[in-house]
Amino acid sequence: MAATATGTVVYQPYPGPQNQVMVQQLIVSGPAPRTYVILSWISCVFCFPIGLVAVIKAHEADRYLMNGDFDGARRSAQVAKYLAIAALVIAGIIILGVTGWLIFFFGFLLPSIGS
Repeated sequence: MAATATGTVVYQPYPGPQNQVMVQQLIVSGPAPRTYVILSWISCVFCFPIGLVAVIKAHEADRYLMNGDFDGARRSAQVAKYLAIAALVIAGIIILGVTGWLIFFFGFLLPSIGS
């Protein structure tokens, strides 16, 4: 049985005595889930290893969505979102740490060494 994300009715030939057509409805509850592809790519720029896994999971969610598997798309998109946020937080901590160290080194230690 094939399911489509854009249509709501799927036709599948049913082998019967009169070559009947079986009609099944694809029930979709709510809008399609977000895949967080853009957030994942931004996180990949700042923290490559974790961001790359987020990009892979976001594209996996996109594939699930195109195949009509909305639950799989939601799960993969949720993992992509968490990984992207974790990558951005880690990158922010690293940037703040390096900036603080540079300010400390050039603002306090370097002038005291010269005098």
